Order: sequence, then C-alpha cells, then structure tokens
Amino acid sequence: TGWLPTFLGFFVNGGVCYTLTELFRRLLTNYITDMSGIQVAATYEVPIVVVASAAAAFLGAGPVAPFEAVRIRTVAQPNFAPNLAGVVTRIVSEEGFLSLFDAVPAFLLKDVPFAIAKFTVFDISTARLYEAFPTAREDLRLSLLISLIGGTLGGITASVVSNPADVTISEMKKTKGGLNPLQAATIVLERSGPVGLLRGLGL
Repeated sequence: TGWLPTFLGFFVNGGVCYTLTELFRRLLTNYITDMSGIQVAATYEVPIVVVASAAAAFLGAGPVAPFEAVRIRTVAQPNFAPNLAGVVTRIVSEEGFLSLFDAVPAFLLKDVPFAIAKFTVFDISTARLYEAFPTAREDLRLSLLISLIGGTLGGITASVVSNPADVTISEMKKTKGGLNPLQAATIVLERSGPVGLLRGLGL
C-alpha cells in the first residue's frame, strides 16, 4: 500500500528539515545577536523562522522525492512490481534514474510553503498562548497542551497551503507519463476545476 516508502521518505525528510531548520535558526539568531544585540534578534524572530524553514525545506525536497515517486506509483499501480526494490528497479529501467527526481520543482512548491506555514504558525500561536497564560511555562501539562494546540494549528495551515502542489505531484507520478508540474496541474484543473487542487484536504 505504499507505507514503507512513505515511512522512509518522511523519516528522511523530517530528519533533514527539522535538523536544518533548527540549525539555520540558531545560526541566524546568533548572527543578528552578535551584530545588533539580543533585543533586535528577538524582534526578527518570525523572519528568522521563515528563512530557516524555507532553506531547510529547499534542501530537504531532493532526498524525499524518490521515496514519494515510489509511494505514488505503488498506490496507483498495485501490480507495478512485487516489492519496493522492484518498483525502484522498474521505474529506473523504464523511465531513467532522473525520473525519480523530476518532481523536485513541485516538491519545492509544496514543501517550502508547508515548512514556512508550519513553523511560523506554531511559533506565533505558542508565543501568543504563553503571553496569555504565562503560568503555563511552569506547568508541564499546560506547556504540552500549548505545544499541541500550536502544532495542530501549524499542521492545518501547512496542509491547506501545500495541498495544490501535493495533488500535482500525485498526478505526475501515478503513471508513466513524463508530465511536468505545469502539465499535471493543468490536467487536474481541466478534470475537476480549482477544487481538484484541494482534493484530499478532508483526509
């Protein structure tokens, strides 16, 4: 059903994106602090998060693309090959190695907005909640609840923002068609109209 490439792909992508986001965030914060002081760095917290998450998502799009290509083909064509290795081998032999990466432009349109929305909304919402309930910083349960609320809001926002690119990628990779992102998006629009680019949000 595609669970293995999904797990591997998001394991790699999550490791890369979360690690690099935090790394870039600390580097940028330290740089601004050294240049202008900690108060100035604090006022640029949101732009720092935006830049850090965008850069991390940009670098993480490449590693996850092959796994997503395999997952989509496995789900769309269950008899394509008997196992994960067989799917990869057949795609490479019939379509070329680079076909595993031809959806990277669409992944950039998906993952960069997704990461920016997720981290930015999480940071802003949790900061506002801590301002409203300062005692939550000293209460583990309330702190976890605030993190849960922030994560939920960030996830919902990120899903809405990135869904059109997600639908486009699925259209590109479900068959051996050699579609580019623009062609795939056009097919979706012709078939279902603009609402087609939001398919799957209910899930």
